[in-house]
Amino acid sequence: MRGFIPALLAIVVGFVVLTLVWKLLNRDARGRRIPLKDGAIDRTAAELIEQHGDGAAGEADRLAAERLAVGDIEGDAIWKLVGKAIAKQQTG
Repeated sequence: MRGFIPALLAIVVGFVVLTLVWKLLNRDARGRRIPLKDGAIDRTAAELIEQHGDGAAGEADRLAAERLAVGDIEGDAIWKLVGKAIAKQQTG
């Protein structure tokens, strides 16, 4: 029980420091985002199909997972949209 308080304090301080660093690194992130141009998802899907053929959907899934792994939720969502566009282009 003697080491519980210092360990808890260290965890809290670590969490606060991580939160501050995260906010510092991501300040003004919304202002840095570039809106997607019309047709960008469909063009990207077509490029992946050209490069990877039947494996294009798997590549889009891999890229989405890669973005999510680094905390890029919007990038993950975009690659998932590309994956849906690939499925649509390959079936239609």
